[in-house]
Amino acid sequence: MAKLLEKYVGLRATHVVKQHDGMYSLSETTNPPKRFTSSDLFAIPAMDAKELALDLEDLRLLLTSSKRPAVQQWIKSKIEEIEKKIASQKEKQPAPVPHSNDSSPAPDANKSATPSSLPTVKVTNYGWDESDKFVKVYITLQGVHNANPSTIQHTFSNFGYDILISDFSGKNYVMTMKGLRDEIVPESSQIKQKQDMLLVMMKKKTEGKKWEQLTKLEYDEKQKRKPKFDDKAMGDDPQASLMNMMKQMYEEGDDELKRTIRKAWHEGQNKRNTADMPLPSLDDM
Repeated sequence: MAKLLEKYVGLRATHVVKQHDGMYSLSETTNPPKRFTSSDLFAIPAMDAKELALDLEDLRLLLTSSKRPAVQQWIKSKIEEIEKKIASQKEKQPAPVPHSNDSSPAPDANKSATPSSLPTVKVTNYGWDESDKFVKVYITLQGVHNANPSTIQHTFSNFGYDILISDFSGKNYVMTMKGLRDEIVPESSQIKQKQDMLLVMMKKKTEGKKWEQLTKLEYDEKQKRKPKFDDKAMGDDPQASLMNMMKQMYEEGDDELKRTIRKAWHEGQNKRNTADMPLPSLDDM
C-alpha cells in the first residue's frame, strides 16, 4: 500500500499508518490524520457533461472523415460509451423543485439538448467557381451568418474538406468534399461566414491552372464524352473522318445538340443539292 501511495499519490512510506480496522491514514501530513481505503487510490474523477459533449463532437467529426471499417467501429464504440456517460449524468441530476407561485413558462427542451442527440443533416447542394489562385465553393444555409463561429469546425486535406456545424437551428450539419479535381494547399485554405451562406476558399497548389470541373470524377467523365479525333484518318480521308466525328457528336449529344446538328445538316443538303457528292442522310447516323 505504501508503494502504491508513493506511485500514484507521491507520498513517502513514513506518512502511511495502517489502522486496526484495515483503513489507512496520513500520519505526518494531516491533523487529525485523513482516513481512506485502498480503493480510494484508483478513484477517477468523472468528466462533466460539457467536456463529454465536446469529446463527442470531435469523435463524430472523425467518424465522417474516417474510411477504414475497423477505425469506424472503434469510433462508434467510443461514441456509445460517452453517450451512456452523458445519459447517466443526466439521470443523477436532481429534479428541480416546483414552486406553486412560479408562473414562468416551462424550459424549452431543445435548449438543453446536447449536439450528440440532435439530428444530423448532410448538405450536398453547392455552387462553385474558380480564379487563378482559388477555388470557391458556395454553400447556402439560411441564417448561418448568425451561427457561433465556435460551433463551426472544418478540416482541409490535399484533395477535400470536412465541415461540421453543431447545434445550428436544432440540427447538426455536415458538409464533405472528397476527390477534388486538383491538389489544394490546406494551410492556406479557409471558410468564411457570409449572409445565409458559407464560403469555402481553397488555395490552388498550381496557380493559374483551370480545373474546369470541381472533382476529378466529373472531369474524367467530361473527358470521356469529348469527341475523339483521329489525325491519321483525317489525313487519309478528311471527309470520312469529319462524318465520323459528326456521328459521334450526334450519338453522344443531348437533345439540343442533336437538333442543332440536324438543322445544320439539312441546310447543308439544301445548298449542295446540285453538287456531285451530296451529304449522307442523317438516317445513316
